[in-house]
Amino acid sequence: MFNALISTKHGWVGIAFSRKGVSRLNLPVADRKQAQSLLGDGKEKDITESGVLAQQVREYFQGGKSDFDCRMDLSGATPFQRRVWKATRAIPYGEVRSYKWVAQMAGSPLACRAVGNALASNPLPLIIPCHRVVCSDGRPGGFGGKAGDVASKLMLLELEGALDPRLIR
Repeated sequence: MFNALISTKHGWVGIAFSRKGVSRLNLPVADRKQAQSLLGDGKEKDITESGVLAQQVREYFQGGKSDFDCRMDLSGATPFQRRVWKATRAIPYGEVRSYKWVAQMAGSPLACRAVGNALASNPLPLIIPCHRVVCSDGRPGGFGGKAGDVASKLMLLELEGALDPRLIR
């Protein structure tokens, strides 16, 4: 397992890799040390080790559209989480969907709250774009993760040009 730290104009992004693929990605934080601590164990390697993904992350935070083409290590996920995360990955850049929509796409149309819980445990924000999931009435809803909060969600939506004025409350 190794970690890569990427400097972006929004802060430091940390990425953890296992033998199976990307296992964790943290949203931007103020400094390199904080980004490393959010990843936990793992030896830091030169950024070139993370290749295309590091470049895609940089481009994303410069306002570029990215599909984040990489192998993901979701070995700790439940089947329901995997379905929710798969549905969430289908949300196009610059668009939002409701928790209800994700629940329907995941095959559990009444499980909106459970969708929120699955998204709160998403280890790969950006790659699994949980920030694109909002409440049916336009409110942003929650945004979990060790470095995530609603301000981060709104920043990502603004970066993608998907910030609905109704979200700013």
